[in-house]
Amino acid sequence: MNYELIIPDSIWRDEELRPHINKDLALPALACLNGKGRRFSIPSTDLASVCAQRMGLIAPAVAPLTLQIDHPTAEHGFWLRADPVHLRIDRDRLTVLGVPFFQISQAEADALVAALNRLFAEDGFTFVAATPTRWYLKLPVDPQLSFTPFEQALGGNMNDFLPQGEKALQFHAVLNEIQMVLYGHSVNDERDEAGLPMINSVWLWGGGILASGQSKPAAAQPIYGGNEIVQAMAGSAWHVALTSASSLPSTTDAVVVLDALSFDAIYGNAYEWRTQWEQLENDWFSPLLSKLKAGQLEQLTLTFPAAGEQVKIKRSDLYRFWRPARLPF
Repeated sequence: MNYELIIPDSIWRDEELRPHINKDLALPALACLNGKGRRFSIPSTDLASVCAQRMGLIAPAVAPLTLQIDHPTAEHGFWLRADPVHLRIDRDRLTVLGVPFFQISQAEADALVAALNRLFAEDGFTFVAATPTRWYLKLPVDPQLSFTPFEQALGGNMNDFLPQGEKALQFHAVLNEIQMVLYGHSVNDERDEAGLPMINSVWLWGGGILASGQSKPAAAQPIYGGNEIVQAMAGSAWHVALTSASSLPSTTDAVVVLDALSFDAIYGNAYEWRTQWEQLENDWFSPLLSKLKAGQLEQLTLTFPAAGEQVKIKRSDLYRFWRPARLPF
């Protein structure tokens, strides 16, 4: 039996604070697995790219994939994700914040998107609020720009992650118009009066072509957990998240996405991030280490996309006494 655990946001994002956040974090099972295993360097990347690689996809065009689930009757063409965000004004930056930092209803989403469609009707832009938190934008043509994945931008400075390319300045102007319309909308007036974060921008990313007869991908082995992007890429092989290693299938290999660290890493919740590591130790690393020792597991793979590392552990690796236990951060 072979299991792979994909663990995004395994390193604290603030490099200067990282030594203090990691100090005295006791995770003996993880340290044993990581220290004794065979370590490989992989490209430092996001969760979607790692999962795409598992399924043989060269580059994950997220928008067409999730659109097939969220809006099966969507017109063919070039689509972007245009997810609603709150831009918080901090001292010297605009911090990108998204769900679950705030909540938004379908009625609010529909009203805001309707205003955007009125503004951009002559440009041939079509916004769709397929769900309250997953919006899309259909463009007349591929803008040939590079967009930053949402999870990479969350918690960061908006200006560090704006679209890049020959026509980037035109899209920066489009974003400014979007922000002006959203800021002055009655939905945001009501949210502001209620003390709720305003939906004052969208995050454009994940662009690609939705083609006629486009088939949905499917993973070769079960994939458990992860967000809607993982679900869209895995197709029928996707399963809901598991709560612990005891829930893993005993008759087939499996890939498990453990993204419990992500929210607290994005929003700088140090204590909660450390607590999530301890929970993973109890629910996953310790039980799987026991299975390896007992010969009930052929190989365990730990994949850390943000750190650019992957560790493969077999039972025989545990006897490499010359390899000290060490944490992956």
